[in-house]
Amino acid sequence: MSGDREYFYIGDRNKNTSGIKSIGGIWKSVLKYGVLSGSHFEARFPDDPALSEGKDEFLQLPKISVESWSGMKGAIAVKGEMTPEARALFSRIIDSEDIRLWDFVIFRDGKKLLSVSDYDDRIVTEHFAKEFMEKLFHSWFEAIPEPEIKPQEGETGEFLEVLREMTQEIVSMLERDKSVHG
Repeated sequence: MSGDREYFYIGDRNKNTSGIKSIGGIWKSVLKYGVLSGSHFEARFPDDPALSEGKDEFLQLPKISVESWSGMKGAIAVKGEMTPEARALFSRIIDSEDIRLWDFVIFRDGKKLLSVSDYDDRIVTEHFAKEFMEKLFHSWFEAIPEPEIKPQEGETGEFLEVLREMTQEIVSMLERDKSVHG
């Protein structure tokens, strides 16, 4: 684990979802952003046809490795680069929802971004959530320009002259006071 704090995504907790089917709203955007910005993935497939949708498709991807997965007896983990083919497969899963992917993790440069397990346990890391929210903020909001305040011609010079005169007067008063109380 990257040491980054993780959070459950609860944005659609009250909706009835069936796996990652009916992906919508912010979660769909979070997931797409993770797929587009991720560099690697790990998809886990149990030795159970009901939980292994997409296994054949992932095994056909380039630049993958297949290992046993210690999370479940007989399960495998398909690990690989987020190649254009992998991105296309994840996008297909997100958009067409014809594959219910049971368990996967998306990484960027060795750091976990997000994960889904048991179809519905959606987890994002703090750094990824903040990055995503910052992207939303900058795309949804635009700074209001500060009004440009230009001093009137000669105003700066006049102000400095008044300030110099006041400073001289205060210094003179202190000197007189010192000589009186000295």
